[in-house]
Amino acid sequence: MISNKTTLILISAIALFSDVSEAKPVGIRPNPPVSSNISDNPLDLLKVRDIATIEQGVPVMMRDGTRLLATIVRPKSAAGTQKLPTILVQTPYLIAKEVRGQALILGRLVRSGYALVVINDRGTHWSEGEYHWMKNVRADGADSIKWITRQPWSDGGVGTFGCSSSGEVALPLATEQVPGLKATVAMAAATAYGVIPGFEDQGVFYTGGVPVLSWAMWYRKHGQINHPKLPPDISQQEREALISTFPSLAVSSGPPDLDWTNHLPSQDMMSAAGAPLTEFDRLIRMKPNDPAWKDYDFINAGDRMKSPVLHVSSWYDAVESLATIKGYEYVSANSPDQYLVMGGTSHCDIGTETAETMVGQRPIGDARFDIATTVVKWFDHWMKKDGKGGLDMPKVQYYPLESSNWTKDVAWPPRSSPTRFYLDSRRGANGLGGDGRLMLSPPQSGRDRFKSDPLNPVPSLGGGCCDDNVGRDQREIEKRDDVLVYTTEPFDRTVKIAGDASVTLYLSSSVWDTDLAIKLVDVYPDGRAFNILDTMKRLRYRNGIDREEMLVPGKLYKIEINSMTLASHFAPGHRIRLEIAGSNFPLYERNLHSGGNNHDETKAMVAHNIVYHDAAHPSALTLPVID
Repeated sequence: MISNKTTLILISAIALFSDVSEAKPVGIRPNPPVSSNISDNPLDLLKVRDIATIEQGVPVMMRDGTRLLATIVRPKSAAGTQKLPTILVQTPYLIAKEVRGQALILGRLVRSGYALVVINDRGTHWSEGEYHWMKNVRADGADSIKWITRQPWSDGGVGTFGCSSSGEVALPLATEQVPGLKATVAMAAATAYGVIPGFEDQGVFYTGGVPVLSWAMWYRKHGQINHPKLPPDISQQEREALISTFPSLAVSSGPPDLDWTNHLPSQDMMSAAGAPLTEFDRLIRMKPNDPAWKDYDFINAGDRMKSPVLHVSSWYDAVESLATIKGYEYVSANSPDQYLVMGGTSHCDIGTETAETMVGQRPIGDARFDIATTVVKWFDHWMKKDGKGGLDMPKVQYYPLESSNWTKDVAWPPRSSPTRFYLDSRRGANGLGGDGRLMLSPPQSGRDRFKSDPLNPVPSLGGGCCDDNVGRDQREIEKRDDVLVYTTEPFDRTVKIAGDASVTLYLSSSVWDTDLAIKLVDVYPDGRAFNILDTMKRLRYRNGIDREEMLVPGKLYKIEINSMTLASHFAPGHRIRLEIAGSNFPLYERNLHSGGNNHDETKAMVAHNIVYHDAAHPSALTLPVID
């Protein structure tokens, strides 16, 4: 027999999956119940319970009739007639997850007199509609700002803030002339860039034309197109109660103990893992030059920023750091009031530094930066002083790894001297057992061979995005004979590097298409070898993503890999190392080497590659050395 209690639970579950229609207007209670788990209570996460009130599940109407649901936190002094500047955060995550991730900054803003409005993106959690990454971004953002400015507690000014997914939607909105939008802070938000000078990887879905498979992992957990929905025509009190009772119903925990990224073809890996439909299932079938990319709300060449933007990222957010830098270079050249902060930590971890900062296994020095004070200062200037108070902030602030000192500048890149380190070997550069060297003088003769087997790929170790353990000792990877390893002699003085790096390789392959996986490494005096950055290049896109040009097997090509930027100090006794391989899996998709679509294939070929380094073919790593 089914108990009455069970029946009620079943009825509630059915209602949660029913369609949503327009709700009747209702009043908003100032202090609805929040989750019984105090750790999920935004007031407690922000540490503002003593000075603020909260409203949850507040409908915000979009122009097409879709309702997005918001959580509003306001200082208690706003209970009277005081008008408040407002910070808007748009997110696909649970409100508690979003608030917890940036609690220090958001809590400081509330205590500084800002209202905070956190809105779930279209089709995420209890917001209506379907979730499609980077679509409706400009329209939904503009409608959200319009709604805020019409609230009785709003002073008419809105600033947008976010890190990662909540930052990527803030950047395109800043390219619109939105009444009320006064300033933006976009952290780790480079997925907002489509194709601009120096970057062409369509929202960082690719690196050098190679799909970034870590996004599949993100979509598996957060990016489902379809979600449970609240029932129609319920009261505001019931809406808030349901949200508090079922806060994580719409979140997948991901497939347990299943190496599902190994599945071929790669276009089916999500369904093979039992995942519901996500945007990734469409994106993996699109090539970098697909016209459908124009349907996404990216920032592309020709766009300008219409409001001030503080661009923030970190060197160990490897997938996003290049696009952040190139995005800043582009918009700072055509738009006023653009500022840059580049820290040393991993994804969205700026502000967590200590006097002895660790990024995964790697020490990077005293990288401390007061990001909360910087953000409050930024918004105070543009929103409370209307941009007329004098912003005492350098245009560019960056932390060179292991420098223990932040650098201020008027622009990026800083002045440097491009210095070539030529590849060289005698016996061969395969693995640590080889004798691959990086030399300041051009080589006279030599070549190195390595194979790339998609069914035995070089495994990822650190790097990429969104992992606190991003900095790892690479020596286990460097033992493989399908990894070429080139290392400088130990430095006798500190070598300072800041700006764009590149690799020039003279290469031939036995197949029609292959990948190059490049990794830059800092080798310590005791032999530890920590990755600094990694990148990829699919050689069919060697001349740009707008066209595919297959290789002719056996023909020698000059390959330029320019998708690297960094700032780092190398202390006396340290060495710089360059790794070259054919894969970095599962961070990046494997190339099956057939020259076909790749995403719909299951049969793999082994590529046999040759890197030439002689007087006529001076393969080299070029680094921006600060004089």
